[in-house]
Amino acid sequence: MTTSPGAARRARQQRSGVTQTRILDAAIRVLVDSGYAAASTVAIQNEAGVSRGRLLHHYPSRDALLMAAVGHLARTRIAELPSRVDWPADPIQRIALATDVGWSTFHQPYFVASMELWVAARTNANLRTALLPTEREIGQTVRRAVAGFLGPELTASPRYADLYPLLLTSMRGAATTYLIDRRDPTTDPHLPLWRDLTRVYLLGDAGVTRSAESSPQSPESATSPDDASASSSRSTNGT
Repeated sequence: MTTSPGAARRARQQRSGVTQTRILDAAIRVLVDSGYAAASTVAIQNEAGVSRGRLLHHYPSRDALLMAAVGHLARTRIAELPSRVDWPADPIQRIALATDVGWSTFHQPYFVASMELWVAARTNANLRTALLPTEREIGQTVRRAVAGFLGPELTASPRYADLYPLLLTSMRGAATTYLIDRRDPTTDPHLPLWRDLTRVYLLGDAGVTRSAESSPQSPESATSPDDASASSSRSTNGT
């Protein structure tokens, strides 16, 4: 039976795609497990189980490969999150779940891999120049995903544009401490603060009232935004 040229071409493309994914996955494993300095093309080639010629055919340089791997993993994992969660209709519950899911993305392999590249790029001008467009692209993926977490009604708030970068930078900063302190991120003391901030920014007084009504605390003992900020400061400073 003769294979048509079109079918043969599709088969080659499929095999190439499988090989490419294997290389990207191997690059992430090496980068996360061994760090940027040890993530050589030889190490990645051995991890992927492919020939050097095949690896270089897809990625001619180590940095191009590492950036492609981080970008591929981030886009794939982050973009699929909104559709994998059963999002509640209640805005208070949705904010709480969106905060938890958003925080969880900072404890995935692509975050550790990104941090490895960021640190390396500080003293590597070529890597820094090449990395910026990739990070901006990932940033757009993250922005779309977070909007999906919260949904159109909450993100329609005029204060969402102010809230988004505040949450993003706060979570990223807090997540970096977990690179050396391997504790349970679901118990992070910032989580209640991030939920409160999101409610206040997106729901205003209604969010504060609903939060107080649904909380086992009495209204007098509920944490105000100012108290929460002070608590966060003490936690960050270790006092």
